[in-house]
Amino acid sequence: MTELSPIYSLDRIQAMTAGLLHDAARDLSHEKQLALAEEACIELCDPCEQHPIYLHALVGAYLVSRELGITDCLILDAIAAHSYAGNGHNFNVPLSRCLRFADILAPTQEWKGMKKLRSIVYAKLIDEASLLHCRWAIEYFQGHRVPVHPNLTKQYQTLLSKLAVTEAFFERW
Repeated sequence: MTELSPIYSLDRIQAMTAGLLHDAARDLSHEKQLALAEEACIELCDPCEQHPIYLHALVGAYLVSRELGITDCLILDAIAAHSYAGNGHNFNVPLSRCLRFADILAPTQEWKGMKKLRSIVYAKLIDEASLLHCRWAIEYFQGHRVPVHPNLTKQYQTLLSKLAVTEAFFERW
């Protein structure tokens, strides 16, 4: 996120904060995530949001607010939306989109397509990078039998019609 902040004119502190805290609830048990969602009165917008891959983002935003006193709506919405969950007002602002990029491009492992996505992200092509991210996230979720969130599908369809790319655009290298 620190590297992406000057490219996308993000506030450096907001970007670093969201990047460092976005997975605050990822390692909690599913039962604990559900209990915290209930405690926080988090309205699950779609049944698939009960899945830990989506729920950890929503609960993570709550934990960051409750435990650390973070009140910045951009940061909280970026954390909640980094797995495409929720209906925050800042779902598609550059901070939220860049958090999704940073999350998948973290240098923990190399995967086919990572270099291509990185090159597009760092070229400041936010819509093209978002389109690739959406397509590959959908493929990943389907391959792991995780329900695809309607927000992800909607984002993909919107970008696909806006950019009108060919199938070759999605080839990985």
